[in-house]
Amino acid sequence: MRETRILDAAAEVFATQGLSATLADVAKQADVGVATVYRWFASKDDLVHGVYAARLAEAEELARVAAAAADPWTGVAAFLERMAVDIAADKGWHELLTGAYTEILGCARTGLVDLVEAAQHRIGEHVAVLVRRAKEAGQLRADFEPSDLMPLALSVQAAGDLHQRAVGFLLDGLRVARDRPSALPTPALADRDSVALTRMRRAAARPPLRGRESPSQLDVIVRTAMELLDESGFDAVTLRAVASRIGVRLNTVSWHVKTKARLHDLMADAVLAEIDLNGLPEDWRERVSALAHRYRRALLSHRDGGRLVASTFGAEPATLAAADTLVAALLDGGLPASAAAWTCWTIIYFTLGLVQEEQGTPGALADQVTGTGRFPSLALVLPHLADDEYETRFRFGLDLILASAAQPSHA
Repeated sequence: MRETRILDAAAEVFATQGLSATLADVAKQADVGVATVYRWFASKDDLVHGVYAARLAEAEELARVAAAAADPWTGVAAFLERMAVDIAADKGWHELLTGAYTEILGCARTGLVDLVEAAQHRIGEHVAVLVRRAKEAGQLRADFEPSDLMPLALSVQAAGDLHQRAVGFLLDGLRVARDRPSALPTPALADRDSVALTRMRRAAARPPLRGRESPSQLDVIVRTAMELLDESGFDAVTLRAVASRIGVRLNTVSWHVKTKARLHDLMADAVLAEIDLNGLPEDWRERVSALAHRYRRALLSHRDGGRLVASTFGAEPATLAAADTLVAALLDGGLPASAAAWTCWTIIYFTLGLVQEEQGTPGALADQVTGTGRFPSLALVLPHLADDEYETRFRFGLDLILASAAQPSHA
């Protein structure tokens, strides 16, 4: 079922990227279009709700079983270890439980807040029983409070690959008496390494964002704006809406991007940064065709993507990289500089125009043509003029452009 496929993909994306991941990220993981995700989930909040509702129910059941354990200490150890391990393995789960989602999502629009609040309340009731029983049994230190248990479980994520050892040390520190330390798993890291150093090495091994430095506040603003675009369309993207979604003042966003036009430039560049410029064919015609198709797919992967990019004329890194690659292919085909430049623009304008039609609201062309009888030629070709065979039309138009570009007059 496609809904299950999307939920599974979302669970994986949120676990690795956190709740700041976009619906476009989820769509890519599920190998579907963003529009398909929207058909099943009205917003990212709904998708988060679908992913983590079951997780919250499992946590509540875990707390209930732990509170009823015959040996209270066994219940404490089981609850803390299971929660800590699950949280350490899922960045989105950690953000949800710490309340970070309030700065990332527009969660007031859905029942997500109520869901988390109710689940945490019931979990808290079970944990209170568990802590009281463990204290009465003389197993848990007297100054420990029920409210301490969840922060300890959340803190383990900072230990990275050593989270199981961290849990062992925490339990030893909570227990009133023991005849020997708890058995701990062998460290996964060499003595000379630290968790931070290992994370730095992993980050260094990942390819950098093309044309950008490491993620910054500006990246968060652009990602949030893209989120709004995918959820509500081009007109919903304003500096005020972005600031509200992030949870900062309007002046904070304005300081980074200055104007809405500048934000649109950065968003358009983010769309075009999704074009894979590697692995292109050697033949120049095939290379141009592949680039044009990748360009169209990038536009279609975001709601109103064509309208967004068409509204900008930004000289941004990814935009320039895509144009440079396209012009290089045309020059390799023997086109003079002027023809290469104009053919590049022709392909871009044609693609933008067709994508905007594909993403737009269908007009009343058929009624205007057939209802008046004033446009006999249009009426004759109307089935082809008003069809939705956009891929076929795109290939046809691109072939015409390339055939014209290859004419000897351009050599």
